[in-house]
Amino acid sequence: MYEVFINDKLVKFLSENNLGKKSPNALVVKAISRKMLKENFSVFLKSGSFDSLVFHCDKNPDKYFKDFISLFWYFEAAGGVIRNQANERLFIYRFGKWDLPKGKIEKGESPAEAALREVIEETGLSAPEILNELPSTYHIYKFKGRKALKRTYWYSMIYHGTDQPVPQTEEGITEAKWFIPDDYKTIQLNTYASLLGLIEADLRL
Repeated sequence: MYEVFINDKLVKFLSENNLGKKSPNALVVKAISRKMLKENFSVFLKSGSFDSLVFHCDKNPDKYFKDFISLFWYFEAAGGVIRNQANERLFIYRFGKWDLPKGKIEKGESPAEAALREVIEETGLSAPEILNELPSTYHIYKFKGRKALKRTYWYSMIYHGTDQPVPQTEEGITEAKWFIPDDYKTIQLNTYASLLGLIEADLRL
C-alpha cells in the first residue's frame, strides 16, 4: 500500500487483497493506465466532495504508483524523529505548525546521511544516532508553479547529550521543544496529516 498526502487529503494505492474499510467520502477507481490515473486525480482535485482517492490495483500497486509519480516533479528528502534518554521526542515549530526536522537530500548523500545532517542543522543537536528506519511519507505540493511530489525518508534517532535544542531561524523555525508522549495532543492538533502515522510508528518501537 502507498499513501500520498495533498494537504489533509489522501491518495491511496491498494492491491485487491488489501482494500480494507471503504471511506464514505472516498473516490474509488480501478487502476488501468497512467492516463486514467491522471484523469481521476484531476477529478479528485476539482470536485471538493472527496477526502480521499483510492486506486484499486489488480496485483502489486508498485507499477501504478511509479506511473503516478511520473506525473509530478519528483524530489526526495530525509528527516528524523529524535528521542532523548528521558523518552521525550523533539518537534520544531515552523510556518505555524509543529513539524519534524527534515530537508532535501543533497547530491552524493544517502538518505540516512541527509537525515542526520538536517537534524543537526535544524535543531543544533550534535551527534544524534540512528536507531531504525521508519516508513517514508509522500506528499504533493506546489513548487515554482508546478505540482511536485516529495518522498521523505524518516529515521528514528536518539540523542545522548544534554544540550538544549536551538531552532534554525533562517529556515523559518521559531521553536524546538522536547515533548513527552502524554503531551502529544498538542502536536496532533496542529501538525501535518502525513506525520500522524509516522509518530505512531515511532512510538511502537
